[in-house]
Amino acid sequence: MDLQVIIHDVAFGGMGVGRLPDGKVVFVPRTLKDELVRINLGRRHKGFSEAAPTAVVRPSPHRVQPPCAYFGRCGGCQYQHAGCEEQLRIKAKQLRDSLERIGGLKDLPMIEVEAATRPFGYRNRITVHSGPGGELGFFADDNRTVVDVERCLIANDAVNRKLASLRERGNRPRHATLTDTDSHRPAPAGSFEQVNTEMADRLLDWLRRQFAGRPGGSLLDLYCGAGFFGLGLAEHFTDICGVDRDGKAIHAATFRAASRGIHQARFFAAAVEDRLSWFLGPDSPQWTTILVDPPRTGLPGSVSATLARTSCERLIYVSCDPATLARDLKILIQTGKHHTLGKLALFDMFPQTAHIETVALLQRAL
Repeated sequence: MDLQVIIHDVAFGGMGVGRLPDGKVVFVPRTLKDELVRINLGRRHKGFSEAAPTAVVRPSPHRVQPPCAYFGRCGGCQYQHAGCEEQLRIKAKQLRDSLERIGGLKDLPMIEVEAATRPFGYRNRITVHSGPGGELGFFADDNRTVVDVERCLIANDAVNRKLASLRERGNRPRHATLTDTDSHRPAPAGSFEQVNTEMADRLLDWLRRQFAGRPGGSLLDLYCGAGFFGLGLAEHFTDICGVDRDGKAIHAATFRAASRGIHQARFFAAAVEDRLSWFLGPDSPQWTTILVDPPRTGLPGSVSATLARTSCERLIYVSCDPATLARDLKILIQTGKHHTLGKLALFDMFPQTAHIETVALLQRAL
């Protein structure tokens, strides 16, 4: 069925949101707020429908020509049709909406937005897949079909050279992770490391500014990985303890601390949800700052409930998913009542994509 709809918002994940003549919500990819678009209805669900855009009748002034020939087929990017400023406006609104709707948080602080250093060519690592017909590239939106890609515009030159080299091979692996070993900080295979080195450093610089003029104190770094935050903030703390279940990452963090002469840092291989009470026990330091950088699924309920009962000076939450951040902040702030939300910062770690990187700084309630 061929219809026209007006897009009134962009949902988290990148889908434009419109309404059909019967009032039902319809999600349309690669569209922007206030656009009038012609659509072809696809799958219908109980509360909403999906549609494909067939023409943009009235484009947004923020619409740009996507520079990538694969955009719309490859599932890696969602926002190449939007200018950089509009991408940030969309993401900031999505973050605020999630915190208000899911977290029930009111009177939010201004969101400090750190724009990307480079909107393209920033990724120091990609994972590509081989298809049954000889394709080598990324999954389409269905997460099954492999779109053949000769060059990825959001990957840096070193990674694209490795992609070109892999394409020349006759015997390709089913999946391959290609890494720029010059800009990518060495870490154990499988360990989490930020794919945008420059913006990760910007995030760390932002955190350092929050501690300017406040030497001393102790830091409990939960889900610490290979120690990026704990070691990067070492000058501000006399005692640092990092915890992560990944033993290889903990080994790397310990090695990095020793090689940099950071003797006040200790790292432990343990599941945070299993051992948090031990690290917060009476024989542990009275942590002045607790930093959490959990996976996309957010904090386990037991962890957020335990942290809600702490009264450290600062609780810092680094998040890559606004929905789980909002869920967890609701518990940390409204249940515990020991902290208030002091600062919010959005880092454009993943331009052209729907991913949102956020830092929430909670401070002890007066």
